[in-house]
Amino acid sequence: MTLAWRYTRAVLTNPALWFWGVVFMAFWFVLGAYVFSGGLAPGHSAESAYTSAWFAVITLFSLTTLAMSVASSITYGTSALAFGFRYTRLSPVRYTSALIVAAAAMAVLLSLVMVAVVSGLFSTHFGSTMLPANLPAMIGVAVLSGAFMMGLATTLVLVVINFLGLRHMNFIEFFPLILSYIFGFTQLFLSVPAWVLYLSPWNDMESLLYQAFSGTPARVVLGTTTSPVLSWPISVGALALWVAVLVGLATVLLGRIRSVSIQEGRQI
Repeated sequence: MTLAWRYTRAVLTNPALWFWGVVFMAFWFVLGAYVFSGGLAPGHSAESAYTSAWFAVITLFSLTTLAMSVASSITYGTSALAFGFRYTRLSPVRYTSALIVAAAAMAVLLSLVMVAVVSGLFSTHFGSTMLPANLPAMIGVAVLSGAFMMGLATTLVLVVINFLGLRHMNFIEFFPLILSYIFGFTQLFLSVPAWVLYLSPWNDMESLLYQAFSGTPARVVLGTTTSPVLSWPISVGALALWVAVLVGLATVLLGRIRSVSIQEGRQI
């Protein structure tokens, strides 16, 4: 628990994470509330669905910044980790557990901050109170999302460290964020088969965040009343399976981590 607490404290005091995960995401909320809401039909139900959709999408982006933070910490600690796993009581399982605790704690905090920002902006704009319908469910989704981001980032970074070389790290660090934008906006604007959304962990998180905030089931196209309804148990099960697979892979790859010099990442 000491390791988990120290890593959690380091994550919570990371200024880059707070800027990209909170300040920059607040910019998207301003656009959603005051720019893109111009053609919205009047009525509380439409406003609530619209607010919930934007909360789900932007919170997904915010949570993805966790993956970038985890990736950076592992990149700069390969020598210490390789030494620690070999000559101390530190094990890949223990280290992975610490990462999960830190990522889950930060995911919950980021989600609560996003709730405060979106509620304040959209309530002011629409003139009615916009609050999450199921806060405990949202916290549970945040914990699961944090574990997924940790598993994804750790797996990607360790593949680069162990097999590809650090020159590929700049792209890999932003890969989760790129995917979150692609899948996040897809469900917001486009109609795709439901099975695609179930297979996509980003859309599983997005759908569950939407349902937690709105109190109504997510649909294939968020914020609409005509597209098919998605099953939240399937989304939870799919996301949990992704977490189990990625955390398992990350643990195995951590046990084989090689010590590399950060200079390998230089492009010139």
